[in-house]
Amino acid sequence: MRKTLASLIPLVFVTCMLWSTLVIVPSQAVPAGWSGDSNLEFLLELNGTPAPDANSSYPVPVLTNLTMVLTIHAVNNLTLWDSRLTMQYLGITFVNVPQSINISMPAGFSMTPPNISIPLGSLLTYNGIALVTGTIIGSFSFNYNVTAGTNKTVTQSFVLRVGPTGAAAIMSVAGLITVAFTATSVFGLLLSLDDFQRGIMAARKTHGAKRASDVGIFPSALILRRRPKKDAEKISKEELVRRVSDAAKKGWDGKRCPQCGHKWAKEASNCPKCRLDRASAVDYFSKDIAEYAPKALSVVKPKSKMPVGTFSRRLKLKRDKGGALAAALTDMGVFQTKSVKVPLIKVSMAGMTLAGTYWSWMQMIAGATPSWLDILLLTAAGLVVSVLVAYFMNWLARVPKLGYED
Repeated sequence: MRKTLASLIPLVFVTCMLWSTLVIVPSQAVPAGWSGDSNLEFLLELNGTPAPDANSSYPVPVLTNLTMVLTIHAVNNLTLWDSRLTMQYLGITFVNVPQSINISMPAGFSMTPPNISIPLGSLLTYNGIALVTGTIIGSFSFNYNVTAGTNKTVTQSFVLRVGPTGAAAIMSVAGLITVAFTATSVFGLLLSLDDFQRGIMAARKTHGAKRASDVGIFPSALILRRRPKKDAEKISKEELVRRVSDAAKKGWDGKRCPQCGHKWAKEASNCPKCRLDRASAVDYFSKDIAEYAPKALSVVKPKSKMPVGTFSRRLKLKRDKGGALAAALTDMGVFQTKSVKVPLIKVSMAGMTLAGTYWSWMQMIAGATPSWLDILLLTAAGLVVSVLVAYFMNWLARVPKLGYED
């Protein structure tokens, strides 16, 4: 008998050591704030707040450490296999910790594992600068099974608030990135809309034109297309200059003297500075731009296209002279124009990016808790809307086909 008792002492001692980290209490009524189901119930407290109460309306603020206190209660005999802790920021999982348990729990008993303390504040800062700010969505789950039953999972979600709040949230790394993306999107959208406006105005100027000479000076947004064949190169330089000069007779707009650049009143018959008369001004203007015709053929290669504005810059011509030269060469059949420069891709990308930053602002300032699906759907919706707007404005910027026939 003494020998049997002596052999049981080490076993009892080891058992006590294994359960020293667990507090076993008799079964009692489950208070409010607990989670689980009819077999397994647990109470998860986050910095003293029960997890069910830590929602998007009342997130748990975490300045330095996140202390997690857990109490588990078995309603029926079961085996607790494992647990998992996850945390997500803007739909991106940055904490995913599985924990193997494998404990058989008798019905009616509770246990409290050691507290868990996570230095979340220091993990999300670098040299005192907050990396992220706003809401974090977390969840804690258990996987168990009742005797002769299938595995079941109980889960409890919670919401945390990290980093500075209000205007100070913008000074975090995530806040600065959000501001940068938003500013870039808005700036790009405004520039794109300005380009669209130029394209629409160019289309209005060419509306009803049958020949390039009806337009006179091509606006900068018009796209010049070069015919695939090199027919123009068969014309001699002198013949090319002469024909361009004749075609450019209607190019001068009469606003500034083509010789001295002085402003020319609409009703005046002579330049007030150099005394050049109107007939000579037209002739001077047409011959001046005609000299650039041979170089223009090398700027716009066969089978290529270029906006009139770029065409003028490449030739180092003022906008009116470049537009008149483009119109003259189009009348000759060297160029063709049937579209304007419209930033379809820029508008689409700017709209998509702007929509994508919405949830970042909402979780940072208003404490929203978006999932990755929410972010994806809103970003996709922003892309669709911006594409529709871009194509509508492209439709407004329709121009007649002028120049050579396809």
